[in-house]
Amino acid sequence: MFLSLSEIEKNINWLTEHASPSVAYLTNLNLLHANPESDYMRELWKKVEADPEVMKIFSLQNLDGSWFSGGPWGPRGYRRQSGDGFTAMRPKFVTTAWILPFLGEIGFRYEDERIKKGADFILSELYGYEDFSLTSLPSDCCGINAVPLWGLASIGLGADERLKNEWIKLIHCQRTDGGWLNPNHLADSRTPSTTKGRWPWDRSCVWGSYYVLRAFQAADCKENIQTFTAVSKFLCSHLEKQNPEKLKTWVYHGHNIVRELEIFSNTGIDMNLPFIQTILGWLREFYKQEEGVFRIQDKSIPDFTRQVSNIIKEYEVKCGVDYWKNEAKVSSSVLRYGLYHLVEEDWLTYRLTHLAMKMHEKGMCDY
Repeated sequence: MFLSLSEIEKNINWLTEHASPSVAYLTNLNLLHANPESDYMRELWKKVEADPEVMKIFSLQNLDGSWFSGGPWGPRGYRRQSGDGFTAMRPKFVTTAWILPFLGEIGFRYEDERIKKGADFILSELYGYEDFSLTSLPSDCCGINAVPLWGLASIGLGADERLKNEWIKLIHCQRTDGGWLNPNHLADSRTPSTTKGRWPWDRSCVWGSYYVLRAFQAADCKENIQTFTAVSKFLCSHLEKQNPEKLKTWVYHGHNIVRELEIFSNTGIDMNLPFIQTILGWLREFYKQEEGVFRIQDKSIPDFTRQVSNIIKEYEVKCGVDYWKNEAKVSSSVLRYGLYHLVEEDWLTYRLTHLAMKMHEKGMCDY
């Protein structure tokens, strides 16, 4: 058993007493099912808005609603280092479409004027309102195209009529294995990818497909459940083929392991699969049972940048200096972005407690 019911209760007590305002709010909302309109939750939301991490992200927003300075995960001086301008999603990880999901998962919505300006900046770049024929669309497209949809769905616009054609286009590109692939990776591409190891491919791209998964999760569109389930199964099948011991990590070959487990539990994946049990066993090693908290390092490290630096160094000592590049196959920018709202002790405890609760609810645990 990953977590017992008594351990889940202990974790919730720790979260309500020690977590940051954002995680405390989510704990009350999603684990304790508190009424968001209650006086207590309204007061707690005020603390969320005043949270230094939240205030820092909003302080980096431009007057037109866009972002091009990243967040606590972004490299310092990014704006100064890039002179080619920016769009809603490029450069990756530090622009508007990449930032809205972090605010959306806390609870910010389109009704907030700052969020609305960010969303409108993304919407101004989308060109999906015109009529089109499915026969005129490409049969393959990169899953990273889902990032703007992910950002908008995260703040409550998943079912917005303005996005209808964008969802149709994305679904049209889903491949038979359940994933998405940039056509430049295909063997018959007229413009093959020049990146080493990315041409030719016969399977979908895990990294791009992951962002499609997150977009459908955020949208919670029941009418697209088959598409959502299929991409979940594709990512699961890719993990299942790996050496389970190699999966004892956070980001691996395009996968964000913990976040995918959260989604797998909602899409019918058997959580008793051996590779999933191996990952859960590894995560259990970080559990401080006497406190009711998951902490990946001996002591609490409130500074996210320093925490990530320690994680990187720890794996380099344990697995070699080329671990992240050659084995996990992840760049430092992907790693920083992927670990935010994940490895901090309150976020990790919240996510894994929520996962354990869902496993119990669905009968996925041995009692």
